[in-house]
Amino acid sequence: MKPAFRSFLTCTTVMLLLGASATVQAEESSFTGASFALGLGAARNRLDYGGFLAGQTSKETDAVGILDASYGFNLAPQWVVALGATYDLNKTDFGTVTYVAGVNTSVDVQLKNHFSLYVAPGYRLSPNWLGYAKLGWHHAKGEFNDSQFGRGETTHNGVGYGLGVSTVLAKQIEARFEVQHIDFNRKSANLSDGKPEINEAVVYLGYRF
Repeated sequence: MKPAFRSFLTCTTVMLLLGASATVQAEESSFTGASFALGLGAARNRLDYGGFLAGQTSKETDAVGILDASYGFNLAPQWVVALGATYDLNKTDFGTVTYVAGVNTSVDVQLKNHFSLYVAPGYRLSPNWLGYAKLGWHHAKGEFNDSQFGRGETTHNGVGYGLGVSTVLAKQIEARFEVQHIDFNRKSANLSDGKPEINEAVVYLGYRF
C-alpha cells in the first residue's frame, strides 16, 4: 500500500470516528439537564355529577396557561427520562348546570391551584427530535358556587397520562406539543358529588440550562 494512500485512509478513519463521537455526544446532550417552559393551549373540561344532581354533566372549553420545570436524564444513547412539575396559571372552568329545588337554581364549578408531578420517558427520534410519554399525579381545588347554598370548595387528586413530541429550535431553546388526559377523583359537597376530567392540548416553549 502506497504511503500516501495509507495516510489518506488513516485520516479518513480518524475523521469518521471523530464524527461518530460528536454525533453520540450531541445525542446524549440534547433533552437533558434542567429546563423551564411556558405552555399555552386549550382544554376540554367535563364534570359528571352524582347524588342530588345525578345524571347532570357540565362541559366547557377553556384556555390554559402552564408553568413547567423539569430535569432530563440519559438512560441510554437514545433514551431520556424527565422528572418534572407543572402549575396552572389560571383557573379551569367546568361550566354550569341548573336544577329545581323549590326555585330554579344553578351551580358553576372551577378548578384552581392545579399542580402536578410527573415522569416522562422519551426516545430520541434524531439529535433534535424527541417523542415521549407522560404519567403524572395531579392535585387541585374545586371551587363551586351554588346560587341557593352559596360557595364552597373540594379537594381533588388524580392521574394524568399523555403523549408529546419535543424539538430543539436553537441552542438551549426547545418547543414541544403535548396532549394529555387528566382523571380526577370524585368528591362530595352539600347533597351532591362531582368527578372532573380534563383533556388538553398544549404547546410549550422552553429554555434548557
